[in-house]
Amino acid sequence: MSLIDQIREANRQAVAERERRRALKAWARARAAGAVGEAAMPGEARVPDTALEDAAELALRPERRLSVFATPGGIGFTLLLIFLLAWPFALPGFDPSTFLEVQKILAAAIVVIGLNLIAGFTGQLSLGQKIFVLIGGYTVGVMTTRFDSGMLGNHWIALVIALALGAIAGAMLGLPALRVKGAYLSIVTLAFVPIFYTLFNSELFKPVFGGAQGIGDIATPIGNVARPPNRTVTFPFTGNAMTDIDYYVFLVLIFGLLFFLARNIVKSRWGRAMTAVRESEIAAKSSGVRVYKVKVAAFMVSAAYASLAGALLTTFSTAQISPESAAAIHIRDSFVYVVMMIIGGTGTLAGPLVGAALVSLIRVMIPKVGELISFDLKRWTTTLLAVLALISVVTAPAGTVGIINDRIARRRTRRRHRHPEPTPPPLPDSLVRPKPRAGAGAAGGGDVVMETREMSKIFGGLRANDAVSIQVRRGTAHSLIGPNGSGKTTFINVVTGVYAPEEGSVHFAGERIDGKPAFVTVERGMGRTFQNLQLWRRMSVIENVMVGMHVRVRSGFVGNMIRTPRSRREEAEIKARAMGLLQFVGLAAMADAPAGALPYGKQRYLEIARALALDPVLLILDEPAAGLNPAEVHDLMELIRRIKATGITVFLIEHHMDLVMGVSDRISVLDYGSKIADGTPGEIQANQRVVEAYLGAEMVEA
Repeated sequence: MSLIDQIREANRQAVAERERRRALKAWARARAAGAVGEAAMPGEARVPDTALEDAAELALRPERRLSVFATPGGIGFTLLLIFLLAWPFALPGFDPSTFLEVQKILAAAIVVIGLNLIAGFTGQLSLGQKIFVLIGGYTVGVMTTRFDSGMLGNHWIALVIALALGAIAGAMLGLPALRVKGAYLSIVTLAFVPIFYTLFNSELFKPVFGGAQGIGDIATPIGNVARPPNRTVTFPFTGNAMTDIDYYVFLVLIFGLLFFLARNIVKSRWGRAMTAVRESEIAAKSSGVRVYKVKVAAFMVSAAYASLAGALLTTFSTAQISPESAAAIHIRDSFVYVVMMIIGGTGTLAGPLVGAALVSLIRVMIPKVGELISFDLKRWTTTLLAVLALISVVTAPAGTVGIINDRIARRRTRRRHRHPEPTPPPLPDSLVRPKPRAGAGAAGGGDVVMETREMSKIFGGLRANDAVSIQVRRGTAHSLIGPNGSGKTTFINVVTGVYAPEEGSVHFAGERIDGKPAFVTVERGMGRTFQNLQLWRRMSVIENVMVGMHVRVRSGFVGNMIRTPRSRREEAEIKARAMGLLQFVGLAAMADAPAGALPYGKQRYLEIARALALDPVLLILDEPAAGLNPAEVHDLMELIRRIKATGITVFLIEHHMDLVMGVSDRISVLDYGSKIADGTPGEIQANQRVVEAYLGAEMVEA
């Protein structure tokens, strides 16, 4: 054995011993809390049973609030903040001529961080961010000039109100705008620009907004304008005037705070919900995510960030605010923010800062390059930025930071291949074993868990489902079969709330649910998979399952943003639970891999694990064997039997007859949208109408 191998073996032994001690300590804490029994005690004579580490340790020891600062990204960002804070005081190269540009970059980065939350992570592109910047600037201008004395005239109170008004404006504009998608949403948000431009520029509101001249003499730190300001920003509670460097320090601290708040959102259940909405709204709804609520929340935060950035920019940059010469200027500026996001990296945390810095540098360099070639390039700045954004979208869709992240991920993958990680340790049965939830939906309805009564779904003149009545009894495996086009998937979409029936009713756990949105059925304990896979391919395997537990935790948006103890405790618990469910379906070793990198059969199992994360009363599997080979179908049959053994009711839609006959207690058959048979597997096999539906009457007669 070489020296390197000996060192590696020694490290493995040291890690094993450390894990054993941690497991014993975790078991002691869990035993004291009543979370595990005596049988879970890790024996001294065996390798540590890290059922305790992954269960009790994760549940009882949530991630520390400031643990992000120990990650490579957290360390790098902290060093950047230290550099920015020390730049005017201790570092060489401080140039007052570029001082204002650095502040503008930080303010632009704040705007783009908010834009990235709504566009990069939630997938809803807004082209009206400059409007929220103006709302923040006008808020500070109105309050510090129209209220010369008292609390409302205080600059710091004005910043808080600018933040709040930005969020309110985001909600008011987002509620109607977010009812449309894609290009329509972009057009609607773009229409905000001329509307607000007219409002700020109108003679009717001139006493408030100053009309075309705008508002001057806004409170500003000393040294940021060419003329001596009539009003200065003072330190809170002291009344001492702030210098421009003092305000710069405040701006850096605010930027750091807003960045980490955005990071906390992205890494929380709300961030996973936003990403789920971006990649597949249908799957998000079926996992209990209230899609519209998530969109509006992201839009509000995005608007609040832009409004605060506008208030800060107006304060340190110009000490005045006006609607400028034309609405086209605001449209251009909104477009520039989008370019910053694209070049920096859409859907990345560091992308807004990188994009703001690169685009600002390019805008400064374009006139200088024009002077060198004796051509006025300044007029072409917006056009050149548009070309640059187009090139970036084609050659590097993930942006600058995305390229770096991709290379880091590839390096980690190669490292895993060279040095495979050990198989994840076994988890306690309480985390691995799926279980039907207790409470709403668990006890209602008696023996019948789901029932349709004369339910019909009509598309135009086509009756996809015609007066279908089916009862699914609790604790059974009930299959729905029929030829292609018989209306099976339509039936499931009606039951799960994707469609509303035109006739009849749908009942779940004794409650009528037809016509209610999909998240209502999920909250009552109905989980489902899809005929066509609906995974969030860019999210990791474990994150896909954690989204499935979105409705099982209660920490709110603000709690996740500031990482309250409750939110951190819930995050640890659902991560442990998600790992247990991955172990149940055999995917624990792939927990950190992107979902899109899994083989097709494993993706089917992942979708089942995500549905089980709901702790469902009823699990609906829509053709889970589609695309699987015979060995995988056999494994799927065993998995369904194990799910049924936990007490979860299984409703299966499938064409694979061996699977259907092997797991079903009862089978219903559809043909041309109508139910033609209902009975045990033996009865269905002997039913003449079923045989004719599959083979045709002529073939049966022959």
